[in-house]
Amino acid sequence: MYGEGKLAIQDLAIINERVRSPNIIIALCGLLILFDGYDLIVYGAVAPALLGEASWGLTPGMVGRAASITLFGMLLGALVAGTLADRIGRRKVIIGSLLSFSVMMIGSGLAPDFLVFEGTRFLAGLGLGALFPTVTALIIEFSPPKRKAMAYSIALLGYLAGGIISGILGMLLVQTYGWRPLMIIGGAPILLLPFFIRLIPESPEWLATKNRQTEANQIANQYALPDPVARPVASRQVGIRALFSEGRLLPTLNAWGIHFCSLLLTFGMVNWLPTIMNKMGYDLGSALLFSVTLNLGAAVGLLIGARIADRGNVKIVVAGMFLLGACSIWLLTQVDQGLQVYGLVALAGTGTIGTQILANVLVGNLYPVEIRGTGLGFSLGIGRIGGMIGPAIGGAVLGAGLAPQWNFYIFASVGVLGCVLALMTLLYRKKAD
Repeated sequence: MYGEGKLAIQDLAIINERVRSPNIIIALCGLLILFDGYDLIVYGAVAPALLGEASWGLTPGMVGRAASITLFGMLLGALVAGTLADRIGRRKVIIGSLLSFSVMMIGSGLAPDFLVFEGTRFLAGLGLGALFPTVTALIIEFSPPKRKAMAYSIALLGYLAGGIISGILGMLLVQTYGWRPLMIIGGAPILLLPFFIRLIPESPEWLATKNRQTEANQIANQYALPDPVARPVASRQVGIRALFSEGRLLPTLNAWGIHFCSLLLTFGMVNWLPTIMNKMGYDLGSALLFSVTLNLGAAVGLLIGARIADRGNVKIVVAGMFLLGACSIWLLTQVDQGLQVYGLVALAGTGTIGTQILANVLVGNLYPVEIRGTGLGFSLGIGRIGGMIGPAIGGAVLGAGLAPQWNFYIFASVGVLGCVLALMTLLYRKKAD
């Protein structure tokens, strides 16, 4: 009897170990990022409908301003949350940001006027901005060392899935029910908050930096991770100053430039692609289908790029994807109709959204765990300036009466600049890595 009981306990331990695979954390983070991706990318689907909101009397510039205000909130959220996550832990920041943006998305859908709409979009941006760098740090810290790019990319497929879902729901709902249901749906994560509170663990690597080695080892063992090495943080510089010490000045500035370009491209395209294609002669349904195509192309290209990055150098892969994005966006100005347009949009998705995702891996690997949240937060925060400029460019170009193709000329130029910046990180690899 005793032997059978002992065997049952051992079997239960094996089952428990399987359930606590690191893949569970990556999947949970992917679900969090799905909500993040939906709530942000859905704005591109509702932008044409906002322009048709007769009682509000909006112009393209005003719609672009609301998108930029959201990204300004994301900038502030990323700047604060990255450092906060290094101080109080990843888990608390993730839960707080999830609650924040869910409530504000519902508020956006119920907004009685454009001023309230802009306010709730800004506050939603705070939560979205706080979530992304913190989840990124958690994924990197739970991923196998030689599969970080692939693990992160798989989790970030949730972001692309959120964008695809927003595009599909846009095609199904906007023309019949208007834009409000799409915004309210974005608040659905609040229903799953107890689920995430129970299942999201703290990072064992972060716990080790806080001299909580016993807790760190316990969580690491639960998720089949190696015991984190205790780091003498007290003897190392931490916080914002650490981003510019120990040879990190140029890599940090370069990381900011890479995120500036990648976020400008990403948010410029996702916020304005349906409207630009609509202005170029496609009906609204077809224009929204381009948004879905952009995200599908990003998903396929991202997985290919991540596999190559794990086998070689993520910096070279990011540079190549920037260049692919620049070329495909420019070619959209040369092709009028046909299936090749969808192919180019898919490649543009790889070179914009896909590039942004792998750029996060590149930047996250530049920093040790004790300042990883700060490094990612500040890089993504500064990069949000580019994210704000991207939608503003679309509004300015259309508002000035210029041909919509001018958006693509500008975005292609930014892609070339991003390629150069990614290649520059090779010059100081030893100092940064």
